[in-house]
Amino acid sequence: MKLSTLLLSSAALVVAGSAFAADLPAKKAAPAAKPAATGCPAFGAGFFQIPGGDTCIKLSGYMAYEGNYNGTAGTYGQDGAFRLITDVRSNTDAGVVRGFARITGSYGNTSSGSSSGTDMTPSRAYVQLGGLTAGKNASLADISGTAGWNYGSNLGGGTGTGIWYAMNAGSATITLGEENSIKDDAGNTSKRPDILGKVSFAAGDAKLDLVGVSHAAGDDNGGSDGNGYAFIGRVGVTSGDFGAAIFGGVSKGALKYTSSVPTGAADYDSSSTTDYSTGSNMGGEVTAKLGNGLLAIAAGTQKATSAGGGSTKTTTIGVDYALNVAKGFVVEPEVIFNTGDSKSDVYYLTIHRDF
Repeated sequence: MKLSTLLLSSAALVVAGSAFAADLPAKKAAPAAKPAATGCPAFGAGFFQIPGGDTCIKLSGYMAYEGNYNGTAGTYGQDGAFRLITDVRSNTDAGVVRGFARITGSYGNTSSGSSSGTDMTPSRAYVQLGGLTAGKNASLADISGTAGWNYGSNLGGGTGTGIWYAMNAGSATITLGEENSIKDDAGNTSKRPDILGKVSFAAGDAKLDLVGVSHAAGDDNGGSDGNGYAFIGRVGVTSGDFGAAIFGGVSKGALKYTSSVPTGAADYDSSSTTDYSTGSNMGGEVTAKLGNGLLAIAAGTQKATSAGGGSTKTTTIGVDYALNVAKGFVVEPEVIFNTGDSKSDVYYLTIHRDF
């Protein structure tokens, strides 16, 4: 065979093979990896961006064992509990849009020894844009004590469901709002929401909070509501590992804002010479970082006079120590003593895994 013929034949085979290969289905490329969630430094630690959008979310909460023993009554309770907190934020042209929800669930025995069943309560559920907050949050009047332990001064007992607007005024913050009115101990419901105003002022390590409340006091005889009010204040100082605060308030026809006693008391009684219930509250707290934990000691006195007469007074002392055994694992013993017209000694033990 001539060399020229051989070369021509080889070239033809190469061209034919190339054409045949072009007709074969192309091999699919590997699918692109989904974008990983990234952090959101603008909103702080723990937030991450939801893939495919510009919304950032943070999940937190705890799982816990909660036990208590009432030494006065000789009863105990044990409980398993959890809390899930969801905080969702995004930047918009109108400012940061936020949604916040907190759900707490529990199952166990009450302090009287009876089964409490299962409870899943949305204790927080609100939206925010700029200074506007709407939904279910802590009451604007809940300003006393350290959140997270069982000591309670019973100061600032609003429901915390409503609408609020906060604005800056120099170095102070002014917040105005309306909240669902809480029933008095006689079961009377107000005919309008409570109107609240709060002024907060910070200077260095000190902070001052003042709250005023207008409350339509329910009439124990079904007549028109009375005009009740409450004034509450707190001043606190934090320096290094130590903190201290004093708080107090007075109320007229708005007993739930200053006291939990007397049981069954109405805010207003139009048939009585003493039309309105009155209350006062005074307390204080000190905190100190001790070892790997936080020690809190608090004491307070609440006094109430019912519409129509009759008064009660109770003094409460609480000691709590939250020990960080390991990262996210806290053991927290606590004891609460009540003296006066409502006597009790209750011992608590909480073991929780925070996340």
